[in-house]
Amino acid sequence: MGLIREERTMEENIQVSVIMPVHNGEKYLRDTLECVVNQSLKNIEIICVNDGSDDASIQILEEYSSKDSRILIVNQEKSNAGVARNHGLKQAKGKYLVFWDSDDLFETNALEVMFNQCEQDGADLCVCNANQYYTDTGAYLERPYYLKEKYLPEQIPFSRKIIGPYILNFTTSVPWNKMVKAEFIKEKAICFQDIERANDQYFSILSITLAERITVVRDILVHYRVRQDGNLTKDFSSTPMCAFYALKASYDKLMELGVLQEEDLRRSFANKALNSLIYSLNIQNDVTAYKQLYEYLTQGGFENVGICDCGKDYYFSLAEYENYKKMMAHTYAEYLLLKNKEYRDSIVEKNQKNKELVQENKELKKDRKELNSIKSRKWYKIITKMLDILDRIKGKK
Repeated sequence: MGLIREERTMEENIQVSVIMPVHNGEKYLRDTLECVVNQSLKNIEIICVNDGSDDASIQILEEYSSKDSRILIVNQEKSNAGVARNHGLKQAKGKYLVFWDSDDLFETNALEVMFNQCEQDGADLCVCNANQYYTDTGAYLERPYYLKEKYLPEQIPFSRKIIGPYILNFTTSVPWNKMVKAEFIKEKAICFQDIERANDQYFSILSITLAERITVVRDILVHYRVRQDGNLTKDFSSTPMCAFYALKASYDKLMELGVLQEEDLRRSFANKALNSLIYSLNIQNDVTAYKQLYEYLTQGGFENVGICDCGKDYYFSLAEYENYKKMMAHTYAEYLLLKNKEYRDSIVEKNQKNKELVQENKELKKDRKELNSIKSRKWYKIITKMLDILDRIKGKK
């Protein structure tokens, strides 16, 4: 690891450190850097960790660094975003930290709003709302899972003791919609995992669980870019076990700390883990990887992260619970046949509904045709005129 710029010309008492891993991000890096350097909160540092890029990313970083003394470039050999964020964390001097990706977009007041909210509430952690930005169409799409209003308590700021079984479920484990207090992170020795994917789960789960004061910003401040070239999430099947490894490490650490003795936290973690693992299974695009993850989960993996059959009322998603039950009751091959049958049945149901809609439309058209036919007849027009005359007479009286 090396620093491109050794001298830090930043003023003291930096309010926020923006830590950004960069790997071959030349296509979208300029757009993201524009969002960061133009933040309304000016007393910030921007730590860009070049994760072994072999495109023009480093040249773009150096260009921006030469014009803005707040930018510090850190070089590392190709590893992963978790290692890059940890390197940035070691360099950070800000009171608060954000971990932003090098291809997303941010509102220009994002840091200021979250910083002020943290200061106002004395928070260890702030979570903001976000949406998705579709690169191919330029559309913005709201997603409810970045900040789930239905799980938020009336009392804000809050902690796991106030929000109860929803502490790990009111938001996702992404790091980029969160601002954390640096002192809190260092005191709890929280870091990112050194794994290829899902390396942010451990950091986010521990931060959310251990924070004494969590606040929120309901405004959408982050626009998560999707459908872009070169995104790591496109090929999950090269490392199908990463989501499990992240959850297992989180589970073991919370057990070590003794906090999983709390019934609400155990339930929250089980729901978080089930949601994450079902999602991880569904996004596999390789048969071998799918089978590997499926068999690992059903042969002890689920149980090893606290997932067991506590009944449907224990889980927040009935669909996820039913999937879990089916997986535990069937072999890999049987489960695929079962899901195929469910898919066929859903197609039959949709076709039947479409037929019913077509029939209803035909009947509606028939009724309209008959009505128009009646309206065109002479006797109908005479009656209509007589009714109009009668209404006028009544109105004069």
